[in-house]
Amino acid sequence: MKDSLKQAIILRAVEESVTYTDSKLGGRPYCKLGDDFPVHSSGIPYMFIAQLNFAKLPKLEGYPQQGLLQFFVLADEGYGVYKDGYYCRYYSDFDSSHDIEPFSDEEMEYELCEPIIFGGPYALKATLLQELVPYTDPRSVHYDLPTENPAYSKYFDETDGSGTKIGGYAFMDKNSFDEKNSNAELLFQLDIEGNAKKTYAMIADSGTLQFFIERDSLIAKDFTQLYYYLYSM
Repeated sequence: MKDSLKQAIILRAVEESVTYTDSKLGGRPYCKLGDDFPVHSSGIPYMFIAQLNFAKLPKLEGYPQQGLLQFFVLADEGYGVYKDGYYCRYYSDFDSSHDIEPFSDEEMEYELCEPIIFGGPYALKATLLQELVPYTDPRSVHYDLPTENPAYSKYFDETDGSGTKIGGYAFMDKNSFDEKNSNAELLFQLDIEGNAKKTYAMIADSGTLQFFIERDSLIAKDFTQLYYYLYSM
């Protein structure tokens, strides 16, 4: 089972100040001069989800060591999952900002869907750790899981692939597992974020947004072709 270990950067959203170039959920994405906020060819706007500043994150083998990676999804009824409706923008270099981005509790309004990020921006705090293959992942059949051992219950509770993260294993089951995401790397997963008093992020019916990338494209820092999923129980 130890052969299944993969490194992951676990991200936790917190209500702390961020600059325009920090890792964050919601708020305003960094834009170079002349760049516009992305709009789908249908005219439906994109919804800004998250920004990752790799220079300020733990180092993960094969993933960028610097640069800004931004994620947008289409603001329609299905958040773009049926229309290839995502947009990913990568800045390999940029001018770092020291200006604090104002926090707001106001929610963005979209004509066709509910927002995913409520208020913001929220800072993303990162922890590097290793993950075992989740029990729900079809690949788990290749490992000797302790199904007749009391330790199995602990494994069951702690390895389900949930959480906001970069790398590691995604939250899925056999119905959301296909030949694309089974061989690709998890680029980014957004799960429910918040605290006991407030929800920061929630997708559809307590779902997760997932972006996968082929290993060769990841190493080349080519983020033009991803596999995008919305997984909901």
